[in-house]
Amino acid sequence: MQKKRYIFSDFDGTLTTKDSMMEIILFQRGKRGLFTALLRILPWIALMLLHLYSNQKTKEKLLHHCFGKMKEKDFDTFCQRFADTHRHILRQNLYEKLLKAKREGAEVVVVTASPEKWVARLVPDFKVLGTQLQFSEKGMERHFLTKNCYGKEKVRRILSAFPELQMQRKDCHVTAYGDSKGDSAMLSFADEKHYRDFLS
Repeated sequence: MQKKRYIFSDFDGTLTTKDSMMEIILFQRGKRGLFTALLRILPWIALMLLHLYSNQKTKEKLLHHCFGKMKEKDFDTFCQRFADTHRHILRQNLYEKLLKAKREGAEVVVVTASPEKWVARLVPDFKVLGTQLQFSEKGMERHFLTKNCYGKEKVRRILSAFPELQMQRKDCHVTAYGDSKGDSAMLSFADEKHYRDFLS
């Protein structure tokens, strides 16, 4: 019996040539606005680099600072405009390879620490498992709805979406693509791993 194929790809730096979070802030605020936003949270960035403050909390601060006043409907519209004008940041050779695999029957999923809100609009051909934002009537909340989809959380999200990978793993073949330490757990989980070999 032929094994069911699953392909899990990281997004930023793997399926893209640029960091989408920096790009969407640039799209909203320009270079000066991005610099100001990063300067505003610089103490937390420094603590994060020293492993004294979490990556998730730093991202929450940055995104809330930039988009906190946006209602969910307005943010969705903004994300679509961003996607419509930024498909050039996609790594076309890998995107086409994944699209071909999907046409041949593979389950292709983008697994990313970036918010699903804009990633899903940039890669409408694939299912996306990413960080989920939280909104209220006032706008974007200060904290994410889910854990930052990074490191071991990527594998937890995969197994939650595809429980057969735990229950019937011998009947499945898993391929993973990644470019950073945030992908190491997902790459270790895979039967076939591609670490930065798609960059050339």
